[in-house]
Amino acid sequence: MKAGSNPSTFISYSRIAVIVPAYNPGPSLPTLVKQLLIRDFACVVVVNDGSTAESQWIFAELAALPRVQVLNHAVNAGKGRALKTAFNYCLLHQPDLLGVVTADADGQHGAHDIVAIAATLLQPDIQAESRLVLGVREFDGTVPLRSRFGNTLSRWVFRLLYGLNVRDTQTGLRGLPMGLLPQMLRLEGERYEYESSMLIAISKNQGKLHELVIDTIYLDNNQSSHFNVFRDSMKIYFVLLRFLLSSMLTSFVDFLVFFLAFTTTASLPLGMLCGRGVAQGVNFLVNKRLVFRQHNGGHAVFARYLALVVLMGLLSFMMIRELQMWFGLSALVAKLLAESVLFVLSFSVQHDLVFAAANPETGTGEKAP
Repeated sequence: MKAGSNPSTFISYSRIAVIVPAYNPGPSLPTLVKQLLIRDFACVVVVNDGSTAESQWIFAELAALPRVQVLNHAVNAGKGRALKTAFNYCLLHQPDLLGVVTADADGQHGAHDIVAIAATLLQPDIQAESRLVLGVREFDGTVPLRSRFGNTLSRWVFRLLYGLNVRDTQTGLRGLPMGLLPQMLRLEGERYEYESSMLIAISKNQGKLHELVIDTIYLDNNQSSHFNVFRDSMKIYFVLLRFLLSSMLTSFVDFLVFFLAFTTTASLPLGMLCGRGVAQGVNFLVNKRLVFRQHNGGHAVFARYLALVVLMGLLSFMMIRELQMWFGLSALVAKLLAESVLFVLSFSVQHDLVFAAANPETGTGEKAP
């Protein structure tokens, strides 16, 4: 469904707040806020995230408007922190709200799309199931290259890591029922990675998402965006990079021990057993402490890991034998191909089952995204 395609003029938004985190916003922000106030939203919460002196006149103009609350950060703390500041304000000072809509201050979100997200947020099924509503963009040829690249990469990673199929993981236009806000306040992340943490938390807690197509607006090729594709993406995907490096170390140890044992004994099972045994001991310690950063679980975690090692060993052994039988490959080449195929499966199982002990504070596990 396209946002704003058939907005109702009879819906009351008096129990919905709009949240706008802003860092050095442009002069179009007051115009957007005035357009929202006409729709009778309960309030518009603007968070001044440590903007420079040149932008203060904008916040002064906003503060003078009715039903607008300007919250100030002394320094730039990041978008995630700004959202948490606004969530906390709404929970403390607007207890009768049914939900909040978050929107960006850079002109990418039109008032009609914000209203459409609010209307969706008020639907009974959305409220009953505490669904997170996402305003998703269509990434066609009009979208700047860095934005298409960032979203393509993040969609792929979210499918791989969390089995979450989201069309626009980086959208800042979102609707949250009030029941989600306490959970969102507990999440890690102070900057752009926080919005990904929100999606991860929903996925981990078997929550539901609702997507609504919105207009794709980029001003001056999206030059006003403070999102850095490399820096901010690496904060989001660093767990995958750590796992890749850990796997490379494990593979090196595995192949070294396997090669020495196999060339000495000419026994494939014995060579695999020696290589796998030494390498997996190293892999368990590295993955537990450095990759997924889990510091509890003890014997239960090791038991799950050991079961995975046995399963992966059996699968690898069968794949190597089949590759040798059908394609005449050497044991070393066949092992390299088999381990490459099993890499993705191993990561998913370790991420979601082996090292996924729940943290009572966040409900998302102790591993850091």
